[in-house]
Amino acid sequence: MILHHNPRSRAFAESVSGVTGPEARSVRGAGALPVAGAGPDTVATFKIVPYYFFMARTADHEQRRRQVAHALLRSVGRRGLARTTLADVADEAGVSVGLVQSYFRTKSQLLRFGVEYMYKQGEARLLALAEGAGPASVRDWTLRASETLLPLDDERRLELTVWLEFLPVTMADPEMSRLHRTTTQQLLDAFAHAFGEGRRLGELPPSLDARAEAAALVAFVDGLTLHHLVTGGDFAEDAIRTSLATYVDRLFTAPESS
Repeated sequence: MILHHNPRSRAFAESVSGVTGPEARSVRGAGALPVAGAGPDTVATFKIVPYYFFMARTADHEQRRRQVAHALLRSVGRRGLARTTLADVADEAGVSVGLVQSYFRTKSQLLRFGVEYMYKQGEARLLALAEGAGPASVRDWTLRASETLLPLDDERRLELTVWLEFLPVTMADPEMSRLHRTTTQQLLDAFAHAFGEGRRLGELPPSLDARAEAAALVAFVDGLTLHHLVTGGDFAEDAIRTSLATYVDRLFTAPESS
């Protein structure tokens, strides 16, 4: 195959067939390229492939990786991490094991990508809070942001079930540990920044330690998640939603009434 790059048109000429004999003369000058190492009458006809074709191929590649990552989450959610194999993930995604291995050579690589995908989903939910009118106050943002971290729908319940499976891995895998710490620090940064704004706007007491309160809130939300998924009973969906609202209300009690 011969590829010819035309920088002016941002297009590629891709050879698609070899033509020999008298037919070759009829296509010369009408979109043909000599075939390297062949006789003078052998050419390759070509077609112009727009640059965006290759961009689309890249987008398809990333879409397939996300498809496999979501299949991993569903498989781990049902079978547990220890019992999930690459074959299970391939079956869940409706693709071959070979295709999965073309993207991820080992189960560890697949797990790492799956966890990164899961964290990016959480980040996207937080960023979506700023769309439109956005929260009316720091308290409102804090409550809504914290709710995105709870297993309050099927998608988040699946992700957080996998998260619980993932946590023990961080104790033995340095790369997984780094990923977990980095993501947690970014979450703490977001809440600490919000609490700093809350102090500035008078929604929180001036003496409040923004970083310490951010860590306390994240720990509280993680506890609600754990008990909802594992314990149940008193930690049903409505109960953890109410507990979170009560926690945030106490945090944002007006300084005058403290």
